[in-house]
Amino acid sequence: MLVRPWDRDKDYDTLVKWWTQWEFGIVPKECLPPEGVVVELDGKPICASGLYVGEGTQFGFMEWVVSDREAERRKLHESLKLCIDSIMALAKDKGLKLVYTATKHEALGKRYKKYHEMVLTESNVKTFLRDLDGNYTKDLEWIQDEEQYSKRNK
Repeated sequence: MLVRPWDRDKDYDTLVKWWTQWEFGIVPKECLPPEGVVVELDGKPICASGLYVGEGTQFGFMEWVVSDREAERRKLHESLKLCIDSIMALAKDKGLKLVYTATKHEALGKRYKKYHEMVLTESNVKTFLRDLDGNYTKDLEWIQDEEQYSKRNK
């Protein structure tokens, strides 16, 4: 397996394909962090994740962990471990002291604790977003859960 930096322009179509496979909304390219990794198996991307770095801080936010839903489970397990470990290594290389993430997916939460030494910090949280220029609130499927998306789009 090969880990490489992600390229938002070149990798975006692959990310869109994976989000679609998982019935997740499409994250606007300009909202993705410039830092991230892609894990490849035999020259084919299998999973990816991004890392937002708080400028002037030692704090990072790991987000958009996604994989090829059609990948073989055992290889996917190995590649996700490598992907998340690589994000942590990237964070260390950038001088970060903390990496935060959030997930509603129980399996991913278990993975964070079991394989990546992450600590559960909140178990019941509500998230909020403000669209500062009015261009993003038309379609928030990519960032809203089903309940909020349904309420908003009645």
